[in-house]
Amino acid sequence: MKLRGTLGGLNPVGLATTQLGLSSVMLLPVALIGPAPAPLTLTAVGAALFLGVVGSGLAYLLYYGLLARVSPTQVTAVTYALPVWGLGWAALAGEPVGALSVLGVLVVLSGLGLINLPPRAKPGAATVQTDA
Repeated sequence: MKLRGTLGGLNPVGLATTQLGLSSVMLLPVALIGPAPAPLTLTAVGAALFLGVVGSGLAYLLYYGLLARVSPTQVTAVTYALPVWGLGWAALAGEPVGALSVLGVLVVLSGLGLINLPPRAKPGAATVQTDA
């Protein structure tokens, strides 16, 4: 709720671009000074740029876009689905998926379903009816 109150009127694209741009500027000197963990080929640099722009960039845009439309609890709940996606990609890559993994997916999806249920009225709370 604090984030929505503080950043609620700002453009989600501007927020995501600023956050990623500033973090890139801050990390660039460290990356240039330190040794390369692997040979820097055009393919490696292209892959890193693709993951940064497409993966992180789109994730931030979706995050801030969702935050403008739904509650912060629902936005944060999206992170619980990441292992489900990872397991799906692993299965597509031919890695074995065990019964405990499938059970974990069911638990995660059940939790996401519970989070998205409409809130129940508290016992004894008065309900207000409006005429249409």
